[in-house]
Amino acid sequence: MILDWLVRESWIVLAWWLVSSLMGLSALPALVRLLPALPDRGYTLSRAAGWLMISFVYWFLGVTGLLNNSVGSILLSWLIVLALAWVIYFNVRKPFSWRAWWTDNRKFILVFEVLFIVLLVGFAVFRAHQNRYVSTEQPMDLAFMNAILQSENFPPNDPWLSGYAISYYYFGYLMAALNTLLIGVQRTIGYNMHLALLFALTGTLTFGVVYNLIRAHQRTYKPTLKQIRIPVSFGLLGMFFLLMMSNFHMVFVELPYRAGAFDESYYRFWDAKGRETMPVGEPINLFNPAEASSAHWWWFAHARTITERTPDLYLDVGDYYRGEILTEPVAVMGAQVSEVIDEFPAFSFILGDSHPHVMALPFVLLVLGLGLNIVLSPKTPDLLQTVFYGLCVGSLIFLNTWDMPIYLVVIVGAEVVRRIAQNGRFDWLDFAYLASFAIILALVGLMAYAPFWVGFTSQAGGILPNVLFPTRPQQMFLMFGGFGLLLTGYIALEIWRGRENQRVNWLVGGGLALVVVLVLALVNGVLVAAGIREPYYGTLIYELTAGRLGWDYVNEIIFSRRLATLPTVIVLVGGLALIFARLFPQRANAPDDQQPYHPINGFVLLLIGCGLGLILIPEFIYLHDHFHSRMNTIFKFYYQVWVLFSISSAFGVYMIVMHAERKIQPVLRYGYGALVALVVMAGALYFPASVITRMFAETGIFRNPDTVLTLDGGRTYVTEHDYQALMCLQALVGRDQVVVAEARSLASYNASYGRVGALTGIPIVMGWQGHQSQWRGNTYFDTVGTRPQDLDMLFNATTLREVIPIIEHYQIDYILYGTQELRDYGGVGEYKFMDYYEVVCEGQSDFGTARIYRVNQHIHPFILN
Repeated sequence: MILDWLVRESWIVLAWWLVSSLMGLSALPALVRLLPALPDRGYTLSRAAGWLMISFVYWFLGVTGLLNNSVGSILLSWLIVLALAWVIYFNVRKPFSWRAWWTDNRKFILVFEVLFIVLLVGFAVFRAHQNRYVSTEQPMDLAFMNAILQSENFPPNDPWLSGYAISYYYFGYLMAALNTLLIGVQRTIGYNMHLALLFALTGTLTFGVVYNLIRAHQRTYKPTLKQIRIPVSFGLLGMFFLLMMSNFHMVFVELPYRAGAFDESYYRFWDAKGRETMPVGEPINLFNPAEASSAHWWWFAHARTITERTPDLYLDVGDYYRGEILTEPVAVMGAQVSEVIDEFPAFSFILGDSHPHVMALPFVLLVLGLGLNIVLSPKTPDLLQTVFYGLCVGSLIFLNTWDMPIYLVVIVGAEVVRRIAQNGRFDWLDFAYLASFAIILALVGLMAYAPFWVGFTSQAGGILPNVLFPTRPQQMFLMFGGFGLLLTGYIALEIWRGRENQRVNWLVGGGLALVVVLVLALVNGVLVAAGIREPYYGTLIYELTAGRLGWDYVNEIIFSRRLATLPTVIVLVGGLALIFARLFPQRANAPDDQQPYHPINGFVLLLIGCGLGLILIPEFIYLHDHFHSRMNTIFKFYYQVWVLFSISSAFGVYMIVMHAERKIQPVLRYGYGALVALVVMAGALYFPASVITRMFAETGIFRNPDTVLTLDGGRTYVTEHDYQALMCLQALVGRDQVVVAEARSLASYNASYGRVGALTGIPIVMGWQGHQSQWRGNTYFDTVGTRPQDLDMLFNATTLREVIPIIEHYQIDYILYGTQELRDYGGVGEYKFMDYYEVVCEGQSDFGTARIYRVNQHIHPFILN
């Protein structure tokens, strides 16, 4: 089956490998000049950098009207990047020997390239088995990519709201569309290959960052195969942590739950979503496709490990509750009131959403590589480097906006670490440079991507306090317990080393950590006082104070929850105190020429500190958005914590197991090695089990081994007759700017709607309403207007006269009457189209017929008269 697939579609994988490789080689001349401190001179970052720069030039010239959206424009943009790369290369006069670089790095490059091919082909095989687009936000992702391919110019049309441009950070979708257009494959194939490329890039960039960390720490730049074995091995470990390891949900919750191994109190203790009670039925072996098929989407629960429950309320006769006076006592037990998303990369790739947080992963790792170059450099970044850093950090605004401030802190923090490592101290005078450096980076990023902001609106509405839902320690352990165990050992090692040199600054460390938590607590308190008038919190407080419960009860709940979750805050603040104490060393009793720490160790401590801070922030405050909860804040922050902790943990394991072996007692070193093995085994169970489930159980391939594998999942999205009609429409329309009317969706996450926009990119009058409300924020109601009601009228009306004003108002060119239209509106409303409009596309199958009508504007005056 796989061999047959390789014969038919292996050229597609080869094309993606070739294009990404050539893009990387195009950027490499610039990187060897801009990133001279990295042991590999930026080779492992080159694919991501080349792709990013070509896409940026292509978008920028397109959005300013200098280029259109075409293959020729892509190639011209590529030539511009290639020319600039060589200009940058020759701009620096310091000699560089390509021959010497190749001689020193060829063995590592061979390993790196083989790894990239294995990851790319491996994930392409996975997507050939599981090529569907019918779950979660895959229709949205496909719609945005297709809308960009369909648009002649930028900004691209919104595929689910005709007449408007996409109001979302769409750069990742543009990058996917760029490769798809350049290689010339079916769009639904391009989606799956984009995921495969992201998987391969994320894995190899993680590998490259860890490799460079360790090679730089080894202080040698002429590796032999024997010498590179250690950094290669730990680079693979870092790749596993980031790309394939899961949280502890699998070991402590899912496997015991499927085996029915414990009583109900055990599952209540962990209180994970859908796993808080005793399982029903026989034990299930998740590694067996036949059994796993009965455990519907069991792998999804691992990204819903953290739950938030309302307090228990006990109401008596006469209490007022939900609009009624109670006539008998009621116990309103705690219930899950908001979903908390705690994704990690392995889950994301198993799920298959090509969403911004996934598409940004390679470029987040690219920025980490830039930070590493900073800490290893002997001097401050020059102008060319600063501009390049600003473009890369700024791209995160357009890729996944949440990431930009996080990695701006990392880049500026890297310069702090560099100065301390080189000078042994950090003076107040350094703040002036750092402030200017941060401002320049931010300005370069904001100015370069300024056209994006013109049409962008957001659901973000300020900051709100987290009052009732601090994270319980056991659920924090499920999420980050593996990293916590590994990083605790590394932090202890660094504190020990700092104390040997009398450079641990307990006063500064404790003071800064205390300031951080007090500021967060103060902001929380101020927002609580100001937020009582906000409707959501007003309703919540009313529920809590219903009847005779009063404020005393509310305060008691808040206090008891904070007390129960105090260990979470203590661990986070304590970790920050240790990081700060080590990063900002004492100056007394230390020679001026003594290095307080190796810059690599300081950089890794910086990453750990940023991760701890990202976990701590949502314990007190979160971004106010469409969901009125900290769901998205946890989601976005924890995802980056996983990245930061993966890199840090791989380096920490290297330091304890390999580098510090003579300073640590053997029993401690071997014990730590055993702990690493346990964490790896516990984290390794999820990925193969979920891959088996997704590839064989959910698709039914284990029952039908003769299934034809393909990267084209287009037919999985809609019924066969709808698919035929839509592909006909796509061929008929080409890239003409037209509008199609189809049935409107009543909710989000319903693949039955938005079909035209998703599969063709042609704008429809109204797509997923819930998602439009997220993208449009406060402008949603003014923007959407009466579109839902007008679409209902369009399909329900029995005469064309009634709907001509609607057709002309939205400038509708084609009308789809397929599966969903027949289901929602019946067949009576179609007769008016049959009588006056031409059927230009028709699809037929055993389950029905789909027709697409071309609107004839010329007959409208006669009908109205």
